[in-house]
Amino acid sequence: MITIADRTLSRLVEQTRPHMGTGYEPEAIQALNLDHDGQYLYAMATNRYTLAVSRTRITDGSDEPWSAAVSRVQVPELKAAIRLLDQKPITLEHTGGQLILSGESGTRIAIDLLPSDKGPLDWRKLLLPALEKKAAASRMAMSPKYFGAWKNLPGPVEMWSTGENKMALIVAADFLGAQMPVRREGEDATLRRELDSWKPAAPALAAA
Repeated sequence: MITIADRTLSRLVEQTRPHMGTGYEPEAIQALNLDHDGQYLYAMATNRYTLAVSRTRITDGSDEPWSAAVSRVQVPELKAAIRLLDQKPITLEHTGGQLILSGESGTRIAIDLLPSDKGPLDWRKLLLPALEKKAAASRMAMSPKYFGAWKNLPGPVEMWSTGENKMALIVAADFLGAQMPVRREGEDATLRRELDSWKPAAPALAAA
């Protein structure tokens, strides 16, 4: 078992839940993944276009590292348990295909986990090497469809491109994220036309 501070599990879920795959996407990404390394508890979700990882420090417990995938359909049940328990420190136990949440009152709530032959995406291998790269001075197109998925982050939020046609990194307190670029044919010409269309506004601004 591991224990985390009050009001932290709700933050982990709210910051990552918007990035879960929908019912039209592969089952493997229709999940919110929890794992711990003995120091932090991490929540991770991805829909292949964005990826979000939020963390909180473990305050007690000596479990060996484990990972647990909560399916999209089980997340409302997880949120309900959090609403009941999150005002106090929460203890998490991973056992027998379930994630068991318990609070200081003695209440225990079991959440069924998503069975899978494969583990979750290894976000460490994807994101951590990118942190060592300098911000790239290259243009990047991104879909605004996913902008709202970052709204639950604390400010300030840092964001930079890791290279041409590479992901953008999003970094906030105890949070790492990534958003994939949009690749379009003829992008240079389209962008140039759009930029040129704004040029007539310059003389009017100078005369104001």
